[in-house]
Amino acid sequence: MAEEKKSWTLTVGWLFFLLIGLLITLGGLTSMAEAYRAPEDRIAGVSLADLAKLSPDLPNAIRGRRATASSFATSCGLLVCWISLTAYKRGEKWAWYALLSSFGIGTILSILRIPLLGMTAGAGSAAYMLGAMLIALLISFRDFK
Repeated sequence: MAEEKKSWTLTVGWLFFLLIGLLITLGGLTSMAEAYRAPEDRIAGVSLADLAKLSPDLPNAIRGRRATASSFATSCGLLVCWISLTAYKRGEKWAWYALLSSFGIGTILSILRIPLLGMTAGAGSAAYMLGAMLIALLISFRDFK
């Protein structure tokens, strides 16, 4: 049985998602290294050494939260890579909807930090990822109808 020729839009879509997944994974691993390496990080302009004066466990608690968020980012990035290399590449409809819903909702929840917390730090990367994801989904939309 000869394999049918895939459309160029599907190929561009899954390659774009693979790149997005690799970037998320790399970002998560980089952030995790920062959390475990314990650099002289600053939170809202305050050094971790100054925070340790308030409570000796506070810097490690902050690093632990960063490590948790980084591990989830790494896991999500690997999952995006896996889906893009398998089901999305094959044109399975569920993969399109899975990436739209999980990735879309996740980035929107991250961007909500602006109106809910009044902070913009980190919202830019979520907005870029949302834009890149929407481009990848729109490019290959006709392949999943």
